[in-house]
This record gives sequence, C-alpha cells and structure tokens, in this order.
Amino acid sequence: MSMALELKNLSKRYGRKWALRDCTVTLPAGRVVELVGSNGAGKTILLQLAVGLLKPSSGQVRVFGCDPHTYARETLPRVGFLAQDHPLYKHFTVADLLTMGRKLNPRWDQRIAEERLAMLDIPLQRRADILSGVQQAQVALALALAKRPDLMLLDEPLASMDPLARRNFLRVLIDSN
Repeated sequence: MSMALELKNLSKRYGRKWALRDCTVTLPAGRVVELVGSNGAGKTILLQLAVGLLKPSSGQVRVFGCDPHTYARETLPRVGFLAQDHPLYKHFTVADLLTMGRKLNPRWDQRIAEERLAMLDIPLQRRADILSGVQQAQVALALALAKRPDLMLLDEPLASMDPLARRNFLRVLIDSN
C-alpha cells in the first residue's frame, strides 16, 4: 500500500522549547484519519511541517515518498491544506482568489470551486474581508478542493462553524472522496 504521508522522528524546536518532538506517523493513501490532542500539543506544527510550511529541526517528512522541501514542485500540487485561520488575501474578491488558484495549481478544477460557492450563495465579486468567518472557511475549502488533491490536510476546519455548517462542511469532504 502506498503512503500518502510519512513522518519519521519529526521534531521542531524554537530556541530551547520543543513544539513537537520525535513524532512518527504513517498515513496510507485513501484513508481518513483525525489527529486529536490538547491545545498546544503540536497538531498545527505537525501539519505545517507536513505541507512544507516549516522545516523540521530533525526527522523526515515524506509526502507520496518525496520531501516537500526538496520536491515542492512534485508534491505541493497533490496536497490540499486548509489552515485553522483560513488565510485569504483579504482585499481580493472571491473571483480573484479563484483566478489565483487556477494560475498556481496545475490540477485546478474551476467548476468544483464555482459550483461549491454558488451552492453556498457566496458572491464571487465580494471581497474576502467582507465575508463572514464561516464564508471565509467555505471559500478556503473550495480553493483546497479545486486543487483536486490526493492528500487533504485540515487544521481545525470546523472551529468557526455552527452545527449546521459543520454538518454541511463534513458532507462535502466525504462526498469529494
């Protein structure tokens, strides 16, 4: 079975403080898993290391067998990442964000993003900073899904959502597989 994600003895240190220490995780392709831990346990750091946003202090990261730092061009198009704070360029319109996604991602599917946003009544001409927190999360999810990733990593994607929005969000994730 091929591995989507392999983390071996992964550690991240800031000065004298360890944010993550000796973490080993193996995630086979085609699986859905949830990473659970208390606040400050290092979950966000682990995900940022996995997608190559941070460089480990020690240990190895492999995404589909490749180091995301060394082989970013090969690995990053295959990974969708939804950060906890769903960072969007606040002065971009939703349409601008979709254009950026299309230009930066070789596997981009504009139809996926547009249909998802239309279903949620999120106007393409609205600026990201005008959207509610839930709408921003939904735009970030649409951007991640439109990449057509082989691996989707989500950092507390439901934190800003009410129960109905959570159910809808999870349904979309399950249906996209």
